[in-house]
Amino acid sequence: MIGEFSHLNAFLLLSTELTKSCCRDRKYPEGEIALRLVWDEFLVDIDKRITEQDAHSKLAVFIKIAQNNLVDFLDHLYNLNAKCSPCTERCRLEIKDFIAEIATEVAHILESFSTRFSEYFDINGLLPLWIVYKNKKASAFQNRIIHNLELRKVDPELIHILNEYLSCLHTPGDFKMKNWRQYFYLESLSDDLIYFTELSASEDDTLKLIKILIGYNFNPLPFYEYMLEFSAKLISSDMPYEEQEMELLVLLKTIENIRPERKMGYILDAPEILESVSSFITRELGIVAKMKSVLMPYPVNGANGRNSNYYFEVTTTIEELFFLIRVMLEVRFIKTKFKSNLYSFVARHIRTDRTKNPSTQYMRNVFGTNKEVPVRIVRKIRAWLMSMINYIDTNFGGQTKLWFLAILNYSFIFRVVFKYE
Repeated sequence: MIGEFSHLNAFLLLSTELTKSCCRDRKYPEGEIALRLVWDEFLVDIDKRITEQDAHSKLAVFIKIAQNNLVDFLDHLYNLNAKCSPCTERCRLEIKDFIAEIATEVAHILESFSTRFSEYFDINGLLPLWIVYKNKKASAFQNRIIHNLELRKVDPELIHILNEYLSCLHTPGDFKMKNWRQYFYLESLSDDLIYFTELSASEDDTLKLIKILIGYNFNPLPFYEYMLEFSAKLISSDMPYEEQEMELLVLLKTIENIRPERKMGYILDAPEILESVSSFITRELGIVAKMKSVLMPYPVNGANGRNSNYYFEVTTTIEELFFLIRVMLEVRFIKTKFKSNLYSFVARHIRTDRTKNPSTQYMRNVFGTNKEVPVRIVRKIRAWLMSMINYIDTNFGGQTKLWFLAILNYSFIFRVVFKYE
């Protein structure tokens, strides 16, 4: 590729010879002057050739050729710079400094191409190793991001995935980042992660970070596999099917409400991460629905004239029952993530006085926490609770007294021991 620009070939030949002969003679100053002259001639030549392109199509071809040549040239300089290890003479260190200076100028030219000629610049072209090698700030940013994520108690597995990819910004030759587009992508993601980690922490920072990554269309395979595990952990085979469905539906709603910030993902030929995760959750919902239909084929008032078997009856109305449930929820005797589970359970397994097969909407209206409860309902439930307490006192009162005496006895022994110590 360097054959298109003879000055670049000449520079590499001269610099290689100068490096080999630095310990055998003292002609380094003359050699550096010659190299500087060749480089200056190249700068004049490339500017001239850019202005000579009299059509957009010609300029597009030239920029692509120049970009490929400069990337190849810069990789040669990177390797040459790595070989210039210190020796007994200072000349090789001087050559190394000079090569680093020229390499930095080449990097600036390529970066200017990406902005001045963005419509012609091959953003999917190979990224020079020197760009990554000199990106020292990326390491500090990465450490800052990872440290802050750990302080926020973000899932360690997700932190590990991010750490692996952010390290590409300052680790030359990492196969996970190959081109300019991925470099610019990770630079932008790093900036947004810095901003995110400096916001106030919350209990759902892992989910917030997931939203950022999905919005960025961060679609490497490790993150997709992480999302599969994350979704699978939300449900278990011990959960009721309705609760499994609710968990998956809530996650699906959350994922599908994410606004995509980038159309193209980190990996160009991989599917969009939002679509992939949504499809997986939808498939999981389908599997749960099939299992539910096999093990519970007859829904409430469903097909074939079958009603689901109720477990027991209560001698209260639906309004009184839900007031009692409300009390038990408030004192944390009953715990449920979704109130809809209560509606399903009551509809399937409890028969109340007066109201048969109440609808979910009716139960929701009855259960409303802001709804004023009639005095008669409060009195009736209180009477039932008092009846239960009286039953305990009547039938298990002796055990209560023994428990109380045990406390008094323990307290007396403690005071005696403490006194004589």
